[in-house]
Order: sequence, then structure tokens, then C-alpha cells
Amino acid sequence: MAVAMRVSDYLESLGVRYSLVPHAHSQSAVQSALNAGVPVRQTAKGVMLEDHEGRRILAVVPAGNRVILRKLSEQLGCELHLIPESKLKGSFSDCELGALPATGEPYHVQSVYDEQLAEEPEVYMEAGDHENLVRLSHPDFLAVMANHPHGRFSVDRSADYGQPKRGWDWQ
Repeated sequence: MAVAMRVSDYLESLGVRYSLVPHAHSQSAVQSALNAGVPVRQTAKGVMLEDHEGRRILAVVPAGNRVILRKLSEQLGCELHLIPESKLKGSFSDCELGALPATGEPYHVQSVYDEQLAEEPEVYMEAGDHENLVRLSHPDFLAVMANHPHGRFSVDRSADYGQPKRGWDWQ
């Protein structure tokens, strides 16, 4: 399938240059990064959330991170909860289930991104299938995220396993 049509059209409408990085079939953004030979910290994943009024928000974080819901809820001023993947079927009709691109704009979904991604020289994101990543330069990633709020609201999942913390705010 390569890149989802809506994502491709959106990137082209912004004048964003991108390339595709093929990889062996994967089931997660971390596995996609490993299969493609790119840094996990530079690979963005989308986590679909919903607020207390039913509005959907796509949180974009490094693939190896988890969203700190309480912290993001405070930053956005609303109560958020995860939406199970099974409830997303049909919402991203040109994407395979589980290969959610890290941009909500083409799907009319508000996005918010973790600033950790803005510190990277390149960012990779799911292309809408389980076998390609979209590679964006730093300026192009910032162009894609230009109209979206951002903050620090995710943490490296290795912290869940007693690994050393990397100086991020863990509250």
C-alpha cells in the first residue's frame, strides 16, 4: 500500500518533501523502527485519545514512549482517556488497523505532539500500512505540526521496567 492517500495528499498540500523507508512487516511502531533500522526515539507514533465530550485527539509521541494521560489532560484542560484500537476501525479508512499515521489533520482529528520529537534531526512515522515509514526532515516535521499544540507529556517506557530515567519530568 505504501503511504495512505490522505497522508500523501496532506503532505503534498503543505509542500513537505518526504521519502518512504520500507521495512519487514511489523505490529508496532517500535518494531517498525527496529525493522527499518531507524532510531526508536525518532519514530513517531499516534495514540488516539478522547476527551470527556467525545472529541478525539491524536497524541504524537516517540515510539518507545507512553502518554502520561494526567499530564496531557492538565496541559489541554480536559479529561482524556485512551480509545481502544478496535474502536478505530473505519476512522482511518485508507490505513491498515494498527498503522495509524502520526498526523491527524488529514482525518480532521486534532493532534498534539510531544516536544521530544521536535528535537530530532529526522522523524519517521507510520505510512498507514505495516511495511513503510515516512521519513521527514526536522523542518518538514515542524511544518506538519505547525498548527498543533505541543508539550512534554510522554515518558520512555523503559522507565516502566526500572531502567534509568533520562532527566525528563516523570510526574
